[in-house]
Amino acid sequence: MARSRKKMALYEVIGKTWPKSGHAKTVEKLHPEKSAKDEPVAEDATTQRPERAIRWLKRPRIVQFNAGRIELSMPYQLAIALLLAIVLLILISYRLGQISYLSKQKPIDSSVNRPGPIKKTTPNVRKSEPVVSKGDNRIVIQTYKFSADLEPVKRHFAQAGIETEIRKIGNWYYLLTKDKYENPKRQGTDGNIARQKIIEWGAKYKAPPGFETFAPKLFSDAYGMKFED
Repeated sequence: MARSRKKMALYEVIGKTWPKSGHAKTVEKLHPEKSAKDEPVAEDATTQRPERAIRWLKRPRIVQFNAGRIELSMPYQLAIALLLAIVLLILISYRLGQISYLSKQKPIDSSVNRPGPIKKTTPNVRKSEPVVSKGDNRIVIQTYKFSADLEPVKRHFAQAGIETEIRKIGNWYYLLTKDKYENPKRQGTDGNIARQKIIEWGAKYKAPPGFETFAPKLFSDAYGMKFED
């Protein structure tokens, strides 16, 4: 027992001689505490990592209503493709129209439709001979003492195709027709028809200023008179 006490280890002797408090502090200084920042964060097995979900952006609709308005939205590539398609359809329809039009046209044979020489033909025209009245009456349109007053009347009836002349018989001047007719008083004769025309056209006569007006009867009292020449 005595030997065992004498052969005490060297570190045990030193440990007994050093104060315990100082040893504890020295040990503490040799092993400094690690801060909480340096410690690795333990992963919580229960904590789930956020999944990397790919979210596709919602594309706007091509046609949509916004505040009562219709809005069109499409990518530039799609718009260009649609425009080219429309132009292509127009060209195709135009070409098809040309083809259908040409197919309807029949080939024209120039030898068949070639006009030949034009032949001039003169129609057989019968010259109408003037109707010669069988009567011997001239129609007296008006009588007056001055021939100058009868000149405007002569021109007025000439506008209606009634040819007249002025003759002096005695002291009076007579405005009478150049043509001869049958009795103007008898109904249905050429003289009676000519007299009615003279009365109707004479009602339109307006004398120039300074000339006799032959009113109020004007030329309604025209009558027939027989002449040898």
